[in-house]
Amino acid sequence: MGTSFGSRTLLAICGALVVLLAALAAVQYRWSTRVAVADVQREKEHLDSAASLFASEFNGIAAQAMQFLQNDAHAALQSGERLTGVPKLIGALYYLDVPAKGERQVRRLTAEGLFAPSPLPEWIPVPRCAPLVIEDPPLLVAPIYDIATTESHGDIGDHFLKTFRWRADRCFVAGIDQTYLRDALFPQLIRQSFGETAAAEYDFAVVSLNAPSHTLYGAPVRADLRKPFLSIGANLPWLPKAPFGTSAPGGSAVLIQRVESVVTKGPPDLHGAGIWELQVAHKGLPLTAAFERIRRRDLLLSLGVELLLVAAILFLVIAARRMQRLADQKMRFVAGVSHELRTPVSAIAMLSRNQADGLVAGAEKVMQYGELIHQQSRRLNEMVEQTLQYAGIHSGLRRPAKNEIDLGGLIQEAVDARREELAHSGFEVEIALSRDLPPVLGDAKLLRTAFDNLLDNALKYAGGGRWIRVSAGYDAPDKEVHISVEDRGAGIDPADQAEIFEPFCRGKAAVEAQIPGSGLGLSLVRSAAEAHRGSVTLVSVPGRGSTFTMHLPV
Repeated sequence: MGTSFGSRTLLAICGALVVLLAALAAVQYRWSTRVAVADVQREKEHLDSAASLFASEFNGIAAQAMQFLQNDAHAALQSGERLTGVPKLIGALYYLDVPAKGERQVRRLTAEGLFAPSPLPEWIPVPRCAPLVIEDPPLLVAPIYDIATTESHGDIGDHFLKTFRWRADRCFVAGIDQTYLRDALFPQLIRQSFGETAAAEYDFAVVSLNAPSHTLYGAPVRADLRKPFLSIGANLPWLPKAPFGTSAPGGSAVLIQRVESVVTKGPPDLHGAGIWELQVAHKGLPLTAAFERIRRRDLLLSLGVELLLVAAILFLVIAARRMQRLADQKMRFVAGVSHELRTPVSAIAMLSRNQADGLVAGAEKVMQYGELIHQQSRRLNEMVEQTLQYAGIHSGLRRPAKNEIDLGGLIQEAVDARREELAHSGFEVEIALSRDLPPVLGDAKLLRTAFDNLLDNALKYAGGGRWIRVSAGYDAPDKEVHISVEDRGAGIDPADQAEIFEPFCRGKAAVEAQIPGSGLGLSLVRSAAEAHRGSVTLVSVPGRGSTFTMHLPV
């Protein structure tokens, strides 16, 4: 009763664990979906922040170049001194004086750092001299400022209000060095903004907003993120220093009042997002698809772990039930063997005691007692031998021999050894052996034991049929030998046929009829057949008999 309760408890616990694992899998699926969405959003925010940093850094470099043109280049132009420290962003540098009337003057910065007269290249359009960026070709235009100073009086003392006015007829035009952009600046800013390892995970490209087919850096990509840049902000950080210094006459403060153009038309719109675009694309798959693939992979791994846990639970249940079944079989075996051993031992003890007490008189009685003692001793010996054979086969210490066996001779020898016993019990024995039986490789002793057990099984359970048929034939298509032992006994109940070859298992009818046996004979037959890479089958009809067949490959 306790065992049954323990088994039911184990099954209930395992079932609850399986249900909990299934619920965990469902929760994990929903959780992984939310995590994947959050990861994609977080990664997009990170990319957008890095791209904004990239754009800010580049715009700052462009603003510094403009400030250089307004201050250092303008000072060198006026003083005639050499211009040094030209930013790497600037390639060719020109000064334009394009009056509305009169002759146009152009000067170019030479390799010696001086401005010398030069013709205007064809690739430079004659721009309006206002702070702007030209896209094709990429140029920075920095106008020249006129500075007007007005003295003012106030609470803080004397100070000067300065007005910066750019002229539409005078400016610097600087060509942007695209080689420097492609080979140095863009890769450097990408590493600084996105990280040193970003290039292994993402592809980067810089294209023109107005002409997307025009690529300045990288190759065209399927962009997960786009960020425009290279614009001149409205705060004009490149305004020239007052006038090339920090103080006004007499040490009074210098305040910038306003910036204005000398022409009627105002300055261009300086609030644009930019003329170039940074494109970022995840390698291989779009960003969302890549994170979805990672989610599916992680989910499959977690589901695999949960399936392993379910399999482990099932294995534990199966192992526990098998151990319980083996324990039950052993208990049945102990009970059956104890009962079977008690009968011959008691008979031998009683018969020998009678002889020792002198109760057996006459030669005929002595012979009768001796025959009874011999029968019980043989029965006891068979039980011990079966037990030892079962233990030997399943211990793994004894390996079947690989000898060539004449099955016909082996079967005939086994039948002849029991012929007297069969005749004494009133059995009719038919033998049908095919003449073309091929030899098989195996253990003759083990096969003889199996065949003896089949004959002994037929002898015990044939009942009133008193008929046994032994046959053997060769099945050429399957390349195997069939050895059958058939009887006309009571047959085996269909409910017992599934477990009849299990060790220590006996049919209900045999137990009820109190037929002696330990339940090891048919198990030994199956073990012997499997040791020869064969099998054993049963065909039984209750009330009409049974047929056991060994299948041995050749």
